[in-house]
Amino acid sequence: MSETSLPVAAVDRAIRLTYAQAMIGSVYAASTGGMFLIGYALKLQATDVQIGLMTTIPMLSVCVQLLSSALIENGISRRLLTILSAFGNVLGWALVILIPYVLASQTPTVKIGALILIITLVTFFGQISNNARWSWVGDLIPSSFRGTFFGRLTMYGGIIGTIFALVEGRFLDAIKARGIEAFSMLFAFGMIFGIINALLFVPQPDISVDRHEKTENFWVLARNTFSNRALIPVMIFALLWSMQGIAGPFYATYLLRDLKIPFFNLGLINSIVTLVMLVSSQFWGRIVDRYGCRPVVIATVVSQIPLPFIWIWLTYPHAVYMVLPFIHVLVGFASAGLAVALNTLIYKVIPPAGRSIQAAIYSIIVVLGAAPMPAIGGHLPGWLNSLGMHVDLRCTFFAQILVLAAAAYSARFIHEPDSQHTSNLVKKLLNHLKSPKTLA
Repeated sequence: MSETSLPVAAVDRAIRLTYAQAMIGSVYAASTGGMFLIGYALKLQATDVQIGLMTTIPMLSVCVQLLSSALIENGISRRLLTILSAFGNVLGWALVILIPYVLASQTPTVKIGALILIITLVTFFGQISNNARWSWVGDLIPSSFRGTFFGRLTMYGGIIGTIFALVEGRFLDAIKARGIEAFSMLFAFGMIFGIINALLFVPQPDISVDRHEKTENFWVLARNTFSNRALIPVMIFALLWSMQGIAGPFYATYLLRDLKIPFFNLGLINSIVTLVMLVSSQFWGRIVDRYGCRPVVIATVVSQIPLPFIWIWLTYPHAVYMVLPFIHVLVGFASAGLAVALNTLIYKVIPPAGRSIQAAIYSIIVVLGAAPMPAIGGHLPGWLNSLGMHVDLRCTFFAQILVLAAAAYSARFIHEPDSQHTSNLVKKLLNHLKSPKTLA
């Protein structure tokens, strides 16, 4: 299986450890992000605008990926950089836990400002770790196995993350009378798993970048990013897709605050997406290996364009419980396909030479381009109401439709020579679902 100079056994061990990290890391992510972080901010009396800024401002730290790639190009071990920054990412949550205690006498604005600052710091370390690990994995995982690898990675992480999101949702509902202290306990629990996740990088083999990435000047390799004709269309698509962040943090805000959905119920509804993703991710891995990434990207994005319209009718909890689970089945299935296809495609269009640099520039452009969207989403209801349109937070969900349509159109320009036509995939997809053995 190995395409590197490493023994096959070492590569297999790294793959197994990465699968374990997917499961452990999903507990860390479930405990410190998503609806729980939004709930924590609401407890600190955050406004819609502040919640938008809480998402937007940390995204700016993506620029540090260029520093990470520069360190890698100058000989810093990707393994060491990944380990150190992963620990920095986890330990930052200790500062989040301290906010309501250290700043007890301060105004909500000060507390939210501190939260945004610390989340930015946590994200700073996360960006360094992600860049170094992304480049490292690119050399560890054989190219012929990447579709299957990312499919399994999604599956293994999904089931554990789903279980813990439900358990933790029930936990918060049970002790919500304790207020902010309940969130502090939850974040501390998540930190334990974050530390374990970081420790599992230690036994994985390192690969020097001297083999291919130090043959040219750093800035030459950086300029090559913009002459990579295969990467540019993928970058444009990813940028447009990421602009869905205009609604990202407000789903949980609308359901938790405006419709008073309990944490457990919201976790149960959200778990459907993850469960469907984990059930279908290996299926999509085989689809990607058979048909290519481009048709999967196009088909999965197009299928999601009309879905935000359902929020027109979701104005009370009963409607949410009746409709949203079915929508989340579709979202989970499409999201699994898109995640596997896009992860695999990125490794196809970025060459080994300068991989960490091109990955950093790709991430910076995509993330910075989409960074203002949550802040825009936070202001959007106020802006539209000032024009006499009488909207609520759901207007950010409807804005997603334009973003999805633009992303779907841009995906048509992705160039993947060995892929099949999207129509061919769509025609045969139902048969493959009925009989997965046809993909063997």
